[in-house]
Amino acid sequence: MPKQPTRFWGFALVVCRNEEGKWLAVKENRGRGWWLPGGFVEPGETFQEAALRECREESHIEVRLEGVLRVEFSPGTEFTRMRVIFFAVPTRSGQAAKTVADSESEEARWVTRQELEELGQGKAGLRGPELLNWSWYVENGGTVYPLAMLSDEGANIPAR
Repeated sequence: MPKQPTRFWGFALVVCRNEEGKWLAVKENRGRGWWLPGGFVEPGETFQEAALRECREESHIEVRLEGVLRVEFSPGTEFTRMRVIFFAVPTRSGQAAKTVADSESEEARWVTRQELEELGQGKAGLRGPELLNWSWYVENGGTVYPLAMLSDEGANIPAR
């Protein structure tokens, strides 16, 4: 019997900081708590395109991707997962985050690390510690890798 191909799941996540030093947090649907904007990469879409789309859908914030914080790859026998975590900034200052729930998320907020910790203690809580961890990493000078590290297969290698 031929072996079934492994399914691939791509995810794009966005760690976004505004000019006031606040972080973008999204309250997920179905009681899943506060987390990063992000989600599945759709067929034919790049990780960068998915990051921009997911951020816009879940928070109503338009962002500019500034770099890559990490690429995670998890091979498996039934599915393989890859996540790209981007660092971004809003394209315009003063953008208000989503306040009306829809199918993508309940709401979004600009928060300080302290406020994020307080959200984590509330009823909804945090979906996971990633936004806290990434905000600490960026605030403490962690490396933000250039977007050029992600490219199409077979793309020309840039000249020095």
